[in-house]
Amino acid sequence: MGKWKNEIEAAVSILSKAKSACASSGAGISEESGIPTFRDPGGIWEEINPIEAGTARGLVNALEKNAEKIIPIFLKMLGSFEQAEPNPGHTALFDLEKMGILKTVITQNVDNLHKEAGTSDLIEVHGNLFRMVCLRCGWQKMVDRKSFVRSVRDKLKSFTAYDFNSLISLADVCDQCDSIMRPDVVMFGEAVKGLRRAFNASLNSDVMLVLGTSGVVYPAASFPIEAKKAGARIIVINPSENGFQNYTDVYIPMKTGEALPIIVEKIRDNQ
Repeated sequence: MGKWKNEIEAAVSILSKAKSACASSGAGISEESGIPTFRDPGGIWEEINPIEAGTARGLVNALEKNAEKIIPIFLKMLGSFEQAEPNPGHTALFDLEKMGILKTVITQNVDNLHKEAGTSDLIEVHGNLFRMVCLRCGWQKMVDRKSFVRSVRDKLKSFTAYDFNSLISLADVCDQCDSIMRPDVVMFGEAVKGLRRAFNASLNSDVMLVLGTSGVVYPAASFPIEAKKAGARIIVINPSENGFQNYTDVYIPMKTGEALPIIVEKIRDNQ
């Protein structure tokens, strides 16, 4: 705990009294599991132009034109998704849920790690890479993260050309109507998911944990602000920055996976 003892104790005091806490998580908590961020220095968007590859059609066009550059980046990214596991930050959130303190987790991440850690009320505003959705009828199904990644990686390695027909062979087929399915993630220009639920959870919270998010991506950056306006206490845990300085009650400049387990243990000790 060291130099941030006072901040940890303040967070423990606030959370110990909470009855309807909410968490809003960003790329930082996934980075602690080995998944690279998109916007931070060294992130994916430094290697791939999001304007060109941030839509479904743009991604296909980029692969057709520049596969020799993009495919190695994809393979590296797929490797990180395959190897990732929920970290102590994810499991600490589930501990807070079991303790009756945390009600909802809102996440910008698409990696399924919150769900794998046990979180039950999860709002994935940018979707889930491992939930497939039918493009015709909307039917959905979950796929196993590791086996799905291995399958996609092996197919990519086997391709001799990265044209539309080759790439479409990566897609699952809907069990209901035999149409093409795609990962249920939000691409550029698409609407975020569960927005009303996310705002309701924020407005009804008495404490909001803001975890590993810079506060520059909207509408997700609005959740802590709206929670604060509605009377919630705001606890920000982020080792590099606090994007919510004007709304923060406690700022802990540590990794989520380091700070949250300490907080959970101290709450248990005080019960």
